[in-house]
Amino acid sequence: MSAVPQFSRALNNKIQDKLWQWVQANYGLHGSWQTLWLNDLPLGRLNAQWQAQIQKDWQGESELRGGLHLRADNWLSLGDALQHMAYNWKQLGTLHGWRDERFDVCHENKILFPLERAAFRPLGLLSKAVHLNGFTFKNGEWQLWIGRRSKHKAVDPNKLDNLVSGGVSCGEDITATMLRESEEEAGLSAHHMQDLTLCNQLHSLRPVSRGLHNEVLYIFDTVLPADIIPKNQDGEVADFELLTVVQVVEAMLSDIMMSDAQLVILDVFDRYGLINSQHALSKWLKSIKTKG
Repeated sequence: MSAVPQFSRALNNKIQDKLWQWVQANYGLHGSWQTLWLNDLPLGRLNAQWQAQIQKDWQGESELRGGLHLRADNWLSLGDALQHMAYNWKQLGTLHGWRDERFDVCHENKILFPLERAAFRPLGLLSKAVHLNGFTFKNGEWQLWIGRRSKHKAVDPNKLDNLVSGGVSCGEDITATMLRESEEEAGLSAHHMQDLTLCNQLHSLRPVSRGLHNEVLYIFDTVLPADIIPKNQDGEVADFELLTVVQVVEAMLSDIMMSDAQLVILDVFDRYGLINSQHALSKWLKSIKTKG
């Protein structure tokens, strides 16, 4: 048995076409979006609803010119003003999913200010998240560990997910986030994942009910021995299943998997040769790779 997952053949063309159709329907900037400029940097995207809400509630300097411009004396002041506005939205019931957790707003890898994570989608700001693919060799083939989200999750309850996934909090290192989330969500320590590898970074961009999901996905792979069974520790995952490629594809085509988890699996399929490199799906996956 190879220590690296290997798959003998690509998915058939019909399945690749269906997965590509799913991507086209779910990803990209569908509809009308305005650029959100913060201190003259183009950092977000707004739909009409949230643009109108900001214009109504923003207390500082603003301007409509090639998008919506918000300004303050410095980044700290701007971040505080956005946090205050978002908190007022929470109090009024306009903004849902408040987590009391902040993400970093960045530009060219420079941290500008922290902001409540629930405000990122309404403002279309770029966030970061980690995703872990867990492979195990069983019954003569490589299989993938898939988690099922708790029914209590605010986003996509009961949907299938990667083995581990989670947002990167302000000031937190990517690998540290991956290790923390692995321990909390799957009971896996660094000892269990000595081959843990950052394999790719994809830019996920898609409209969602709260605005725009604009996120860099940091995708890790690990191979787990057959006797290691993931076990959730924090109540966010209902259970884990070890699925064959055929079963994973069936789940993807049945719309029971989280969108970004499905994107991460598509990346797995592309990297391990299950998607034809000349197919439009493979070319698109390569086009959304990002660095930094």
